[in-house]
Amino acid sequence: MKKANVLIAPLTLSFCTLAFFALDAPVKAKTPEEKGKYVGTETCATCHEDVAAAFQKTIHGRPAKTEAKDKVVGCETCHGPGSAHVDAGGGKGTIFSFNGNVPAAEKSGKCLDCHNKNSATFVFNSSEHMKGSVSCSDCHDVHAAAGKDKLLSKEGSQLCLDCHREIGAKIMLNERHRISEGIVQCTDCHKNHEPASRARLGGFSQETCFKCHTDKQGPYIYEHGAVRVEGCSACHDPHGSVNRHMLTQQRTAELCFSCHQDAPSFHTRFDPTTNCTNCHSAIHGSQLDPFFLK
Repeated sequence: MKKANVLIAPLTLSFCTLAFFALDAPVKAKTPEEKGKYVGTETCATCHEDVAAAFQKTIHGRPAKTEAKDKVVGCETCHGPGSAHVDAGGGKGTIFSFNGNVPAAEKSGKCLDCHNKNSATFVFNSSEHMKGSVSCSDCHDVHAAAGKDKLLSKEGSQLCLDCHREIGAKIMLNERHRISEGIVQCTDCHKNHEPASRARLGGFSQETCFKCHTDKQGPYIYEHGAVRVEGCSACHDPHGSVNRHMLTQQRTAELCFSCHQDAPSFHTRFDPTTNCTNCHSAIHGSQLDPFFLK
């Protein structure tokens, strides 16, 4: 048995070693002939007439000015060489398609080949959408008719709410931002192409809230500590709440005591119905009192 073990070990090692080098072997790049040849947008339009007609009216369909002589402009800029597709008489698998089971990173990579210098899309690969396998084409329709804002497949925040349905429920509550009316858009607060900060709208990112709520912005001599740690969302639910002022808890005292458990002993005579802001009226910040008193 010992001899058998001695013989098997080298064989196993050799097999693993060969497998390792096989996986690590460089992939040979395809030659231009293997990739196919470009046939031109006019050829694509012979079958895809309606799509080609709509495409010509979009910003992508406008004649492009380029100094590169080998720059391909038109359908094949995104879909790749079309000769194999034409020779096969159409069909899936003969040309790059943005439908089906193509990985989101691969689909978005086609867009980022051109949109890689734009500050709004440059860091899309690090965004929450990319990490969640959401591609550019899930929100944008490059074949959309003329007049579509940023070629979005749906208008306004409705596009976001198709996926973020839990937020869609909140914006229907009695205390909310007016998103469903179109007065406020999701993109007014969220940068959908950029990485989300660890604290979301917390820390210094609550500057987003101050764009509209300027009366709550400092600088204050005495700041409410939660503003610089968790941000406005420490007390408020920005998407909607059943409580007044979009507070996260119904009773103000319960909300305050959730952080301020070391309040002075005389506060014990107050019950959960007490409104702390009757005394601590400058709760967002004060120029006069460290306890935000009147």
